[in-house]
Amino acid sequence: MLGTALRQMLVALSWLLLSAALSGADSRCLDQACSPPIGNLAVGRTLLTLSSCCGTSTPHLCSHPPANPHPCREDAHPPALMTDDPFLHPGTWWASGGGTAPPDEIRLELETKFCLSHVVLVFRSPRPAAMTVERSADFGRSWETLKVFASDCGAEFDLADDLDEPGSLCTSRYSGAQPCSGGEVILRNLDPRNAKPLDPYSPEALVRLTITNLRIRLLKAQACTTSLNPTATSESPPPAPFAVYTLQARGTCLCHGHAERCAPFKTSQNKTQDSNMVFGKCVCMHHTGGDHCEKCAPLYNDWPWRPANGSSGEPNPCRKCECHGHADSCRFSQRAWLSSGRTSGGVCDSCRHNTEGRRCQRCRRGYRRHPSLPFKSPHACTRCWCDPLGSLPPAPGEDGPWCHHRSGWCRCKPGVGGSSCDRCLPSYWGFGDDGCEPCACPHSCHPTTGCCLNSYSDNHVLNVPIGGKVPDVDLLFPPEEEVPWSKELPVSAQHNTGKCGCKEKKLRSVSDLCKTKHDYVIKASVLSAHDKGSHAEVRVKVREVLRSGRVPLHQGTLSLYPLSWTSRGCTCPVLNPGMKYLLAGPEEPGSGRLLVTMQSVVVPWTPRLALFISEGLRNGCPGLTRSEYS
Repeated sequence: MLGTALRQMLVALSWLLLSAALSGADSRCLDQACSPPIGNLAVGRTLLTLSSCCGTSTPHLCSHPPANPHPCREDAHPPALMTDDPFLHPGTWWASGGGTAPPDEIRLELETKFCLSHVVLVFRSPRPAAMTVERSADFGRSWETLKVFASDCGAEFDLADDLDEPGSLCTSRYSGAQPCSGGEVILRNLDPRNAKPLDPYSPEALVRLTITNLRIRLLKAQACTTSLNPTATSESPPPAPFAVYTLQARGTCLCHGHAERCAPFKTSQNKTQDSNMVFGKCVCMHHTGGDHCEKCAPLYNDWPWRPANGSSGEPNPCRKCECHGHADSCRFSQRAWLSSGRTSGGVCDSCRHNTEGRRCQRCRRGYRRHPSLPFKSPHACTRCWCDPLGSLPPAPGEDGPWCHHRSGWCRCKPGVGGSSCDRCLPSYWGFGDDGCEPCACPHSCHPTTGCCLNSYSDNHVLNVPIGGKVPDVDLLFPPEEEVPWSKELPVSAQHNTGKCGCKEKKLRSVSDLCKTKHDYVIKASVLSAHDKGSHAEVRVKVREVLRSGRVPLHQGTLSLYPLSWTSRGCTCPVLNPGMKYLLAGPEEPGSGRLLVTMQSVVVPWTPRLALFISEGLRNGCPGLTRSEYS
């Protein structure tokens, strides 16, 4: 019969199991650390024992031939009785080989890694005078002794007793011969007497808690002065040196705080008849994955994986990579993580839909953005089409034609323009294998024959019919990407301290621009303005050249130099970074630097201004031509 102490212990353990199961029923794991309920890891699994009697159907760990060559009788007390329900079967136990001498051994071999919290053994025989509890975390390749139990630690193991020296590996606390039956041996894997409690999901705690194999070595039996069975007769077989009512290996599946329940690790375990079995495969949350939630889910590697924090309750979830719908997985890159200031480390794997980049954020070479589809669309990148006659051939190693991944403009041969390099630029003719040749004419020439035209209006490159609407000049040129401005760049070329006043020159009509003898006329975007102390310097990006002076101008980045008109260093007109202007002004004699003076034209570029310029070119504005950006 079970003693009172055993019944009290089992009731307490049942309440612990019930409370753990109920606490997990609310599914609070979404926003905090969590763990599956604790159970008996031995339930539903085969316990192995070392015995001198081999040959029966009971699993044994036989290290030597049987001492008795005759067939063994049926085992009435197999190891499985240590894990049956003590309430339904209170009078069952496992017994070591009758009449044999110790040592004996009990083993529990698990199919994967678990966390072991404590071990409880309730003996029917007197508790051993010497025994050890050992565990392996590598499936039996190496073993670690968790605790040594002995009635005399010094005599049996040459170790101090933890009753005298706390923290010693050996204890005599559970090794007395009394009681003769119902005596307990308890091992707590994390000693609650430690001054500093450990986070159960921390690496320091898991070094102690992780288990794949449990080995209990029963090394020395001892007798009890009170007979176990007063009614025993001389015909009864001698009692077994070791007999165990109950073995509790309390633990749970190893999930690092990212799961509240577990599923069978092996398919065969789906057929188990024991509903109390502790399974080993975590049902992961917090966007984690793996058998033990030991890594991030395939598309959630933008942050490094971390276990949950059992002390604070922080779940430490994994974060999703931004792959714009073009990848199913990503990997974590320590280099990207550090270079981003520890904000993002994900690198998308195998970008689809003709995209590339760390986040699949751009079209790959040979493809361009579809102008009307969102980038997350699987059809957002379309193949480039470049006229094979007017575009440059692919560079070595390139597959197919190249075009800008946003604008779609191709790389054209000299004198060739258009987004697909399919026509000559204005003032060029002879579209062919070598591109187009410059016109040898004062104004322009026919794009096919090269014959000189009397005025710009004779050139049909703009395709403007008589009486038709002049197209917006901006539509004839490729779109440019916006320049990302730093906070240091938006500085006006006008140093307005409150004492400066600026009256800017107005452009009343295009005829004013045609009649005025400006050395240069350009369309440009202002990039930055800098105070050099003795003068101001403005960096611009030239989008279109309408007139050049002694120094030939071309598309690209160059500097303008506004002249101060007062002793306080005021400059006019005002040039604001980030804006596009029509700029016209003089060159500095000798150096050829482009100047901005009070007589210069500085007009913000608008569609209406583009229409005026087109009309001026069509009506023959002297000295104005157009070079197209390619």
